Amino acid sequence: MADETIAPRRGSAPRGVSLMCSTLCTKLIRTKSLGLDALSTPLKRCLSTLELTLLSIGAMIGAGLYVLTGTVAHEMCGPAVTVSFLIAGIASLFSALSYAEFGARIPRAGSAYVYTYVTVGELFAFVVGWDLVLEYMIGAASVARAWSGYIDYLVDNRISNWTDQHLLITDLRPFADKPDLIAFGVVLVIMLLVILGAKESSTLNSVLTVVNLMVILFILVSGLMLSDLHNWTDYGGFMPFGWRGIMNGAASAFFGYVGFDVVGNLAEEARDPARSIPVAICISVILTIVAYVGVSAVLTLMVPWTAVNPRSALASAFSLRGWGWAGSIVAVGAMCAMTAALLASLFALPRSVYALASDGLFYHPFSKVSARTHVPVLATVVFGFLTALIALLFNIQSLVEFLSIGTLLAYTIVAASVIVTRYQSHFPHELAGLDLIPPWFEQGEEQLREEAVRRRREQPGVLKQAYTFLPLLRGAEPGQAVSTAVLIMAIFEVGLAMLVMYGFNATTYRQIWAGVGVVAFTVGLVLTLVVISLHKQNRNIMTFKVPFVPVLPAISMFLNICLMVSLRSITWIRFAVWMVIGLLVYFSYGVRNSRASLPGSEQQSDYVIMPKRKEGIRRAELVPVMRRRDSKNGEKQTEESEKLIQAEDWEIIAFREKSRGPPHTEMTSPAVDIEEDGATDDGKKSDDNLTDTEEQKGESKEADSKEKKMT
Repeated sequence: MADETIAPRRGSAPRGVSLMCSTLCTKLIRTKSLGLDALSTPLKRCLSTLELTLLSIGAMIGAGLYVLTGTVAHEMCGPAVTVSFLIAGIASLFSALSYAEFGARIPRAGSAYVYTYVTVGELFAFVVGWDLVLEYMIGAASVARAWSGYIDYLVDNRISNWTDQHLLITDLRPFADKPDLIAFGVVLVIMLLVILGAKESSTLNSVLTVVNLMVILFILVSGLMLSDLHNWTDYGGFMPFGWRGIMNGAASAFFGYVGFDVVGNLAEEARDPARSIPVAICISVILTIVAYVGVSAVLTLMVPWTAVNPRSALASAFSLRGWGWAGSIVAVGAMCAMTAALLASLFALPRSVYALASDGLFYHPFSKVSARTHVPVLATVVFGFLTALIALLFNIQSLVEFLSIGTLLAYTIVAASVIVTRYQSHFPHELAGLDLIPPWFEQGEEQLREEAVRRRREQPGVLKQAYTFLPLLRGAEPGQAVSTAVLIMAIFEVGLAMLVMYGFNATTYRQIWAGVGVVAFTVGLVLTLVVISLHKQNRNIMTFKVPFVPVLPAISMFLNICLMVSLRSITWIRFAVWMVIGLLVYFSYGVRNSRASLPGSEQQSDYVIMPKRKEGIRRAELVPVMRRRDSKNGEKQTEESEKLIQAEDWEIIAFREKSRGPPHTEMTSPAVDIEEDGATDDGKKSDDNLTDTEEQKGESKEADSKEKKMT
């Protein structure tokens, strides 16, 4: 008897542990729900497409144009620096396209963090979000260090000499040779400007970026006037370091394009995010490619690559050609460029923290937004001060390497998420409510039911009809096989990248095995792409789409992974320390306070208009307006509504015609009428909203009779 009573107690512990682990795993992979109120935000929507484009350009063309071009040309690839920047620019454009698609589809602050949260899950999203915070902090600190160094160079090193003589602490190794007070101060000044508001910061950035673009135009025109083609044919020719030098230069040049993702963090402050974000990202990256390739070309045409001064390449080149006065113009452009880059990084940093905090994954006070300036002030002050400390204590080389790993990780996950979502059966706030058609629904019954059946049969992520004979793929849920294939593809790409980067630097025997491994990983990579291509894509995306999916995102992932595995081990160790700090925050606070743990009705929109089929339905078709039920008044719903409520907690509150809806009334969140091609009738931005009033019920009955006459 005693044994019988003890046995269940002994067995209860494993079951309890199993249940706890299962619950934890469920929390780690839960995704963020976005309702039709995705455009609502406490931030101020005040940024135009032009302002977003200039912010992105300002973030990319910073110290890189005036410092990085000379370093890559002098130390890595000579005149072929133009090819290096072109290759790096194309690789960056691949990543930028992924950000453009998600930025248009998910107009929320947080950039890659939100994209990952919606598609992959909470733990990966937090890792990416925490990584983005690091990226913007390190990016701002490195630009501040470059800003300080350039100022010191312009005044003949007087600042550094004064620091050496008067500061008590002059050696901060292994962090930096000495503290940089100028970098510390400039970060604090820019932080105060960011607190003033998005519009004010954007205006300042626009002025700085326009001045910088004018200086770049001056450099291109005057540089062509002073060019000498012999500088590309003599001194070892155009490729003195060969293709290896070009690829090494491309790896370094890639980080000159870091910064376009700042636009994704400003999605909640864009006036028209669905249009502005993809346009701003694509135009800014293309213009930046032109600027980098053009400036690097005229630099190596003006003077031999052996005479390029890595510290002040352009100013020194003009001086060598007798245009010393042009160095002052270059200095103005350099200062404007670096100030704009610093402003863009500090502008995006608090938005990333705000996104984490507003989702409950970071401490709630950081989600507070100023009622006057519409800026997350606490996040700006705290993380701005931390950025200033980093700029004070770390040297620029350590900062740049630290920046690289975080950026590349975010790029890789976003590219993978594009493939996953392209083959998902649905996407938040797109095609919402289609499966909620009740059996008693009369008006437009046949059309809507036919549409529902057609969508279920042709939903994305299912195996194409011609390949249903494949037993391993036939029984998978929509999108499941694609998600698994993407994970396996990423593993193959990591193995292939490591072999390509390091496998052929060993002995001949090991090189043979490296070659075999390259072939094996390549075959596996191709097979995963074939498996993905056997499934149906989502063709109903109404905003910007990445072309050539899954091939183009897969190439983007591989290029980013190659650059990641080329980083030094100390960089990975520092990154691991930062991740450990973040995971401690997540498991001690975020996993318990995540808003994803709230009921679905508190995450999603309160109102939604069910989408309709465009073809074969007349203009006057009735559209049912759905509303999520209020739990307090649930007993007051009609019998017919209860049938729908029992299924998904939604109710039909009215019907109206597509082209002639009732007058607009106030609602808690906007209702958007979705069509397959994303267009609205008669050029209207969206259909009018409805509330459950007696007047609207009367209008819906009148429209009901009209529909019966037409059918």
